Amino acid sequence: MSLSDHAGGAKDAESILKALEPWRNARRRAAWLPEVKDGPGPAAGSRFGGLPWLPNGERHPECGNCKQPLRLLVQLDLQSLPEEARQRLGRGLLQVFYCERDECEQECDGWFPFSQAHRVSIIDAPHGHMAAPAGKPFPPKEISGWKRADDYPSPAEHEELGLDFDYDFEKDTVRVRCPEVGLDSPPIGIHDLEAETVSSALTGDKLLGWPHWIQGVEYPQCPECKARMEYVFQIDSQNNLPLMWGDMGTAHVTRCPTHPNVLALGWACG
Repeated sequence: MSLSDHAGGAKDAESILKALEPWRNARRRAAWLPEVKDGPGPAAGSRFGGLPWLPNGERHPECGNCKQPLRLLVQLDLQSLPEEARQRLGRGLLQVFYCERDECEQECDGWFPFSQAHRVSIIDAPHGHMAAPAGKPFPPKEISGWKRADDYPSPAEHEELGLDFDYDFEKDTVRVRCPEVGLDSPPIGIHDLEAETVSSALTGDKLLGWPHWIQGVEYPQCPECKARMEYVFQIDSQNNLPLMWGDMGTAHVTRCPTHPNVLALGWACG
């Protein structure tokens, strides 16, 4: 498809967006936004903050560096998730812990996956108990439900997915190319069509969908099989937790598609 005969600016942008609709629709994913209320909810239920459910005989997880209790960020009862998410993630309790002490964050590179400053796991614990108070837990917020939303890839992933924005900063123009839909646009003004207008991931805390990348694509590699890990859950700054990742950054929980017990937490700031 050639758009060379279309007149500039807004008209070209409108034509490009229309041409890209099949590309965009093919990459639409379901995301679920948590509905929360104050309080911990069921001991083995889904929540932000508070105290974790622990299998009988296990102690509260500790930081691998300072040996102090880790703070629970989120606990998800996978069996209570919406059906589509449940089919993907299985069963058990997904728990994410983090040590936000400055010295541990720096000494252990707390922003990198598999750091000693955090722990991510799925436990199958039909017999257990809510942990005794330890450290300074975040105020608990029960996840009482989920709201479905359509989600799309962030601009950081566009090129890998076959959508290229070719910028000419000297002329202040951009050409948009997408072989999948036969698109090779004429140059248009950089501000006439921004990549985020075509496709962008939702911000905020969310389950599945697409990750909202801050600095670039950062899927970790499984240490066992070297496969790219899959995004599972997003924890944003100052959303349902009084926690900031650096300078208003975002954290992502990922999981190996082949080794489901291999999970990771990584974050980046702006």
